[in-house]
Amino acid sequence: MKWTIQKKFIVGYLILFTLAALIVDQVMKDSLGKNSQVMIANEVTKLQHTTREHIKQFALIHPPQADLFKEYGGTIAQELSRLHTQNVALYDSEGLFLYEAIAMEKPLLAENQAYQMNLEGNPNPELIAAFNNQAAFTRVDVPDGNLVYFSYPLYLHDQFYGVLRFTGDSTNLFTANDKVLTSFRVLVICLFAGVFIISTLLTRQIIRPLLRLTAATKKVAAGNYGVDVHVKTKDELEVLAMSFNDMQQNIQRQMKMLEQEKDRVVQAEKSRTAFFNNVTHELKTPLATISGYAQIIGEEDFDDPVFLRKATGKIRLESERLNRMVIELIELAKREMTPSLKKREAIQLLPLILSVSEDMALKAGQRQIAIDVTGEGFIVDGNRDELRQVFSNVLDNAIKYGVSGARIVVVMKDGNITVTNDSPPVPDRIVDNAFEPFIHTKGEGSSGLGLSICQQIVSQHDGTIAFDYDDGRVVVSIVLPMVEKS
Repeated sequence: MKWTIQKKFIVGYLILFTLAALIVDQVMKDSLGKNSQVMIANEVTKLQHTTREHIKQFALIHPPQADLFKEYGGTIAQELSRLHTQNVALYDSEGLFLYEAIAMEKPLLAENQAYQMNLEGNPNPELIAAFNNQAAFTRVDVPDGNLVYFSYPLYLHDQFYGVLRFTGDSTNLFTANDKVLTSFRVLVICLFAGVFIISTLLTRQIIRPLLRLTAATKKVAAGNYGVDVHVKTKDELEVLAMSFNDMQQNIQRQMKMLEQEKDRVVQAEKSRTAFFNNVTHELKTPLATISGYAQIIGEEDFDDPVFLRKATGKIRLESERLNRMVIELIELAKREMTPSLKKREAIQLLPLILSVSEDMALKAGQRQIAIDVTGEGFIVDGNRDELRQVFSNVLDNAIKYGVSGARIVVVMKDGNITVTNDSPPVPDRIVDNAFEPFIHTKGEGSSGLGLSICQQIVSQHDGTIAFDYDDGRVVVSIVLPMVEKS
């Protein structure tokens, strides 16, 4: 059997309440019993005082010649029985039974009247106590009620006359006690039922949100992270439900982040594989050219001065390209593994770009291309050599891949540098992946790593670089954070 919280609560409540009810019932019963004993003691004390005074007055009116009980015992017993509605028995000073008056108006006393006997061999404890100079009473339960036997020794003027034994009906007292006890038990049962019902309802109000939370937890464990638990109890359960919702939302966000990270890792692995393949291909091309020419001119019967001159030039060009590619690969790897730690300073970009343009003017002139620099200069916090490398690479690409006889326009404004040049159509594959290694190489003097290195340098300077092609024009935009003039 599955012990749910509600079952545990009900069983525990039943056990606790049953034990408490039994203990309280016993305490109540004992209290009523003690109270009855006190009431009976008070009654018999009053009875003793009243009857003693009555006999004292009777003795004054009817002075005995020798023994009061033997001469007037019957009359005294009858009067006391009539006055107090009890059976009254008289014993002389020697313990001999003299007379008993029966209260016939009390059927219980008449029905349970026992034959009186002398003190000798008498089992009644209260009678024995009375002849030992002690007033005492005994309660006896009979089928139809309760009897109280009371005996006390009678002394008048320090003379012992004998013992009076009263038999009274205390049924009403104990019946009242039983009614009180019964009413108390009914009250306890009603209280138990009421508390049980209220507790059950409260338990259900507590358990229902817990069941919702349990069901929601199972759904989350199964991978459903879009579960919300709505609890409006305005107590700790509502706080728990809100915490659960926050937790599962955090889990959902974390799972999305993990999925995105997984996609990035997969993409990075693809990029790494493509980079490796491209590196392998790009290195093979100059090596194959050098190896091919070297094999031809290395043959024993080779004797062609013109071809030798061509081969020597080609080997030199490919060797320079291979050397440049290896150097840029090493630079790219270093930048990917560790950020740039080179010293930075405040740099005026306009003089730097003008200097780079002058350096590139000779190469541009070979293709009849002019470089125009316009706009307002500004200051950036950066490394001069690295920024020179960026602008040199961008202008070199504009010269190399631009249209002969056109112009390259460099515009500077508010931290934005744009380099625009006319260009033959650029495939969308290159536009969308312009900064990927080897994406734009043609295998003719280019390593295909320049823009990728530029992107890393600009990123390390907290800037951005973008490549765009629109209607025959290539636009490279570089944004660098400006430094306020001091």
